[in-house]
Amino acid sequence: MPRKPILVFVASMLAWLCPGAFAAPAQQTPATAAVPTGSVAPKKRPVSRRDRVRAQQVFMQGAKDLERDRPRDAMTAFSRAARLDPSDPRYSASVSVARQRLVYDLVQQAKEAKSLGHPDESRAEIQEAYGLAPDDPLVAQQVDELADSEAAGEGTSPLRTTLAPPIELRPQTGRRSFHVRIDERALINQVFGAWGIHPTIDQSVGTEVIPYDIDDANFAQTESALALATNTFFVPLDPARVLVAKDTRENRSKYERQAEETFYLTGLSNEDQTAMATLAREDFGAKSAVADPGQSALTVRAPVPDLTALDGTLQSLLQGRSEIQLDVVMYEVDRTKATTIGALLPTQTNLFNVYSEATSILQQNASLVQEIISSGLAQPGQWEQILAILFASGQVSNSLFSDFATFGGGLTLTGLSTSGATANLQLNSSDVHAVDQMQLRLLDREQGVMKVGERYPIMTSDYGGIPGSSVNIPGLSTSGLSSTLQNLGINASALESLASEAIPQIQYQDLGLSLDVTPHLLGSHGVSLKLDLKLTALNGDSYNGVPALNEREYQAISSLNIGESAVLVTALNRQQTDAITGIPGLNDLPGFADATNNSANFNYSELAIVITPHIVRLTHQEDADKMFLVPGAR
Repeated sequence: MPRKPILVFVASMLAWLCPGAFAAPAQQTPATAAVPTGSVAPKKRPVSRRDRVRAQQVFMQGAKDLERDRPRDAMTAFSRAARLDPSDPRYSASVSVARQRLVYDLVQQAKEAKSLGHPDESRAEIQEAYGLAPDDPLVAQQVDELADSEAAGEGTSPLRTTLAPPIELRPQTGRRSFHVRIDERALINQVFGAWGIHPTIDQSVGTEVIPYDIDDANFAQTESALALATNTFFVPLDPARVLVAKDTRENRSKYERQAEETFYLTGLSNEDQTAMATLAREDFGAKSAVADPGQSALTVRAPVPDLTALDGTLQSLLQGRSEIQLDVVMYEVDRTKATTIGALLPTQTNLFNVYSEATSILQQNASLVQEIISSGLAQPGQWEQILAILFASGQVSNSLFSDFATFGGGLTLTGLSTSGATANLQLNSSDVHAVDQMQLRLLDREQGVMKVGERYPIMTSDYGGIPGSSVNIPGLSTSGLSSTLQNLGINASALESLASEAIPQIQYQDLGLSLDVTPHLLGSHGVSLKLDLKLTALNGDSYNGVPALNEREYQAISSLNIGESAVLVTALNRQQTDAITGIPGLNDLPGFADATNNSANFNYSELAIVITPHIVRLTHQEDADKMFLVPGAR
């Protein structure tokens, strides 16, 4: 776990802490002189193929150094690659990454040196970190803390307790090979003796004969293989001596040294820090694990191998979850089409005798007929002209003579009147396309919600007054306390008005679209999306005044590669109606299909949602974290 607190830059303490160490560098004359007016600036020398190949080789070596936790060597290699091939931006970016990694390591080493009582070493680490990143807030905060301790006299107090670092063995260099079959005690003496280490063997180690075969191994490899073969553990007494004992709970409690380390858990809540302390005690068997929420620190006392394993575990846990960006595009298509095509034939026909119908009209309007004859507009017996004058003057109206046809003659002249016929050729069409774009940034396995629509108020309940007689409260409406309460503004009429007031209960319902998305990262190239789509709309009906709702829900899990898209398509509305108006059976006759009026309405709404995931921050590059071997005999 990189124990890197969030620090604040304090520039006022820099000159006092390290006089002259942080002075600004003297201004240097640029290597390239200004180009005179009218001259041509010299072109940069092109990078040769040999330099490109060499830069790539150096860059790969720097990447290996960074992976092996050697940021200083990595920064040197990246800087050399950037000088060989300045055109490749990866090299300069890698230099910044390695520099930041080295600054973090220097800050951590400075804090450890400070906790062990070595202020000079801490000062040197901070000075080097400031030279690499003077504007880094981590370095600035360390300068501030170190300056405060110096001002308080902590760095020079002779009573300060100095904690020694853990003892480490210093074996001889080289690689060794062993192919023996001897008892455990002799094997331990032979292996450690080959590396110049003198072992002190506890009585718990037996004399069982075992084989031990290993080729071309370093000291760490031979030591680990020896511990597994003999079921023992080793406690360094000094750089050249080691205590060897059987790996049992009692022996570890008796011989194993306890180391203490402080882990800084900046940014975690008090509950999370307490959980980390519980993890150290229960899972790693730490003798002591105390969380200090005020300092965001966890102080653990345990053997060095357990602290190393705890450090790696916390580093993996505190890296956090990866961050994923979801690009969401919603396409909505609304299409409406209405057509009316065909002819409306007469549905009613009237047959009448023209002479009888005309005689009836003339008799009903005898006075008007006399006025027309007396005025000389028509002669007696010219009934056709008299009818025309009556209809033209508006004094008489008759639907039969408004639109009719005749056939026959004389007294049998017959009229034919119809209601009229119409022909339709109409088209109404509309297309609406709506596009909505949005972005969601979510942590791995974190749920995100998108809502598009409105909040509709629904009255779920209503409280009203109970009808009845007027309020009759002893002491209020009768003798007693009525005068006192009335002085306070309380009376029977006021209580009656309050009792009749209605207090409705309103509940807001989300209408429209609701999409819940939960991404789950699959390695570094894939993602699984848990989708929950819900569509809510008013039904149009109501029950006891409460509107009914239509709901449709879709749930699915889609797995795809980073950069690919998941598409959700749903039909919001699809209605089609056809109506035929005409004479029954006429539409079925050949050649009379257009003699019937056809009306068709088509309403169609479709929604398409396209979701494309992208990785913003990938915390765990590997599919599995590093494995730590923790002794399980305690």
